[in-house]
Amino acid sequence: MAWTGKIIGGVLGSFIGPWGTAIGIGIGHQFDKGASRVQTASMVMQVAFFGCLAKMAKADGKITESEIRTIEQIITRLGYTPQMREAAIEIFRKAKDDPHTAADYLNQLASVIQFNPQIAMTFLSALHAVAQADGLIHPNEREILLQAERAFRLRPGTVDALLGGRNTNQLDAAYKVLEVTSGMSDAEIKTAYRQKCIEFHPDKLASKGLPAEFMKFANDQLSKVNEAYETIKKART
Repeated sequence: MAWTGKIIGGVLGSFIGPWGTAIGIGIGHQFDKGASRVQTASMVMQVAFFGCLAKMAKADGKITESEIRTIEQIITRLGYTPQMREAAIEIFRKAKDDPHTAADYLNQLASVIQFNPQIAMTFLSALHAVAQADGLIHPNEREILLQAERAFRLRPGTVDALLGGRNTNQLDAAYKVLEVTSGMSDAEIKTAYRQKCIEFHPDKLASKGLPAEFMKFANDQLSKVNEAYETIKKART
């Protein structure tokens, strides 16, 4: 994972606060050697995450006030300390104009989370929030979401369901959220729903390496699972 060291060194530079201290002792080089892997993986995950957000915000050629507000809301929800907030904003500023592509950041993020679909959905949800911040999904923004779907190895059609595409009604989207089909029995769908609830449980995601700061986004996904199940139950009743 040689590119990991490059992204940490190239994007972060030197910061104040806990992340800056980590960079100061050469954490990028340490990660490439396999040292401090748990802490470093968490940091790289967050660097790649804000890199993805930056590329999404810049996808249509400009960063709007509504997109900036959304980024600020995401940082607030993460509960960062003032130093971490400053570091996150600096990552965003550097990443929006750096030579790396959205795909670079997405592939890095996918690798760090080991393609875990539940963790991937928490990040995809945040990317979607930035994409729709100004009320319109630009074609370039949609393309980044589709790149994320591929990089994270999510089920084809995940983004279409998220966007509520032309041919995707609420019920169709609900079936896709639970990864079930209309031909399945009530019992089968209930089993799938319960499995999804287990997969998005905070303890389960924490064991997979999702930093505690991102648990609120995981809870959003759990809410979507619950809503999808209720939609299907209502339709079948």
